[in-house]
Amino acid sequence: MPQAFSRQLPAPTSYKVIYSFGYGKASDGDDPVADLIVRGGKFYGTTQFGGKTNGRCYLGCGTVFTMSSAGVERVLYRFKGGTDGAAPAAGLIALDGAFFGTTSGGGAGSQCAGGCGTVFEVSADGKSEKILHSFSGGSDGATPVATLVAFRGFLYGATEYGGLTKGSCFSGCGTIFSVSTTGTEKIIYRFKGGKDGAQPVAPLSATAGVLYGTTQYGGLTTGLCSTGCGTIFRLSASGEKKTLYRFTYAARSKDGAYPAAGLLAMHRELYGTTIGGGLLGDGVVFKVNESSGAETVVHRFSCCVTTLDGAFPFARLADVNGTIYGTTRAGGAANAGAVFAIDSAGTESVLYSFQGHPDGAQPQARVTLLSGVLYGTTTGGGSAAEGSVFRLAP
Repeated sequence: MPQAFSRQLPAPTSYKVIYSFGYGKASDGDDPVADLIVRGGKFYGTTQFGGKTNGRCYLGCGTVFTMSSAGVERVLYRFKGGTDGAAPAAGLIALDGAFFGTTSGGGAGSQCAGGCGTVFEVSADGKSEKILHSFSGGSDGATPVATLVAFRGFLYGATEYGGLTKGSCFSGCGTIFSVSTTGTEKIIYRFKGGKDGAQPVAPLSATAGVLYGTTQYGGLTTGLCSTGCGTIFRLSASGEKKTLYRFTYAARSKDGAYPAAGLLAMHRELYGTTIGGGLLGDGVVFKVNESSGAETVVHRFSCCVTTLDGAFPFARLADVNGTIYGTTRAGGAANAGAVFAIDSAGTESVLYSFQGHPDGAQPQARVTLLSGVLYGTTTGGGSAAEGSVFRLAP
């Protein structure tokens, strides 16, 4: 896909906010930052805040919820904070009739203020929840913000902090871990910072028998990336790691910087986004060859100056019949974020510009396809300005 310019399309008449979090509903969720998943024709997801408010969580400790395509929502579980976990920033994975996920805070770990995070299991009906693992910080991980992935009989994930403490990684450079559904956890890899990469915040992708992922920082330092522009890596189940690509954002290169999203595997290429770099620092869409590590910038976002393009794509990309769909947290006509598409020729189009309250605003999650319609969440906006779920027919 060659570099292409953005074009703004008319807002689809089928766009609709189907649910506003917190609107007229006590103890509802707030701030859905993670992807939705579909099981049995229903959506399941998490909210980072909302739910139970207590001395540990003045904004609420977060929720697990389910929703129909018509926008009928039900909270399955409200986190309690403390040893129970709090602030689920990651999405869910369905396995063996239950849902598994992580909380970025809470848990029994004492080396982190407010807890180092947990791995949890919630039953499909929400009536039972248990903590499978509490991160302890230090050489163990801390602050798991990425959605888990099933790989070779285990759940694999990443922690933003913990692991090795060196260089600029005062709280640890982050880890990759595995955990069984019975709660046995193992650190697979501890990032070293510098050229090795630091702060993995995105979900891993499992393809061709290995794992691929990104680190938001580390790699190569440039005048525009004092802590490193970020990396793409390959990792075996036993922890053998290879850095495939180090981003090189600089005044002349126009490369991306700071990949905060997971990767999409298509045709032996890994597609992803960065929240910085490019033409104006608004981020890029890129692809990297799985084998050689050769990188190509597919699209450079150019928000708010001469176009109505998006900016700061935090979310994973989605493939729908060869067209790539994504979201940006900012940019668009109202600078409240956008939904975009990139066709097989590499041409990017803005499908919808969020308008902010009472419309949605600041999407950070991947769009999800159900019955030919795209669904997604926004972290802000909605009738209560606490986030929304929307539908959009591409």
